[in-house]
Amino acid sequence: MFALFLTALLVVTAVAVAGVLADSGLRWWSAFGALRRELKGETVQLLPALRPATSLEKHSAFGRCGAIGTVGVKVSRAA
Repeated sequence: MFALFLTALLVVTAVAVAGVLADSGLRWWSAFGALRRELKGETVQLLPALRPATSLEKHSAFGRCGAIGTVGVKVSRAA
């Protein structure tokens, strides 16, 4: 019975590791693809507009306050 549990634990761990490695690999593939296109002189697709940052004046970042401030720096691409 313990051998069955150990085998199942090993299989679940292997599936989790494969998923993490596949996700990381796809992220690297996408980043280097964008870098290759940029080095060739092609235009690289920009990120969609991000949510504005919350103001740190009168409330915490986790509250639902109506006053939202924006930061002057704009992000164009993910790292």
